[in-house]
Amino acid sequence: MSTTMESSPLPTRMAVRELVEGLIGRDIELKDATVLGMSPSNVVAVFVTDQLKVAALAVLDFDGAARIGGALGMLPKGGIDDAIKEQDLPTVMRDNTYEVLNVLSAIFNVEGAPHVRLYQMYGPFGSMPNDVAQLAQALGTRLDLELVISGYGSARLSVVIR
Repeated sequence: MSTTMESSPLPTRMAVRELVEGLIGRDIELKDATVLGMSPSNVVAVFVTDQLKVAALAVLDFDGAARIGGALGMLPKGGIDDAIKEQDLPTVMRDNTYEVLNVLSAIFNVEGAPHVRLYQMYGPFGSMPNDVAQLAQALGTRLDLELVISGYGSARLSVVIR
């Protein structure tokens, strides 16, 4: 008899690292991080079940979104640094960040858990529903990491399970 979980379990640090490393083709060193506070510059991914119930969030700081999006596109580090300095996430970096977050949904799809997919990406500097902003800051079932991407620098990522 198989058991079915009501929600996705919190992914392991190794699962996050292996998925992102494999996708962007760069070594990643993981470090523990403090809770990533809400900022208008954050990028927030909302993951939902097939019934459109919020299952999880992933929050990336602006620098991390630029670095992950830039690394996926193999963009020059200087251009990524300029985007960070100007606090402007060009379309190619935004689209690449979306793609990384879309693939990240795989870490929630484990046997016995509900199927989860990326529903929406908010930010940077856009409006976001209040319930999403509140959940992003919730303490409890969460994983707060710093991903040091070889050749690109650090990205802060928080994964929050509802």
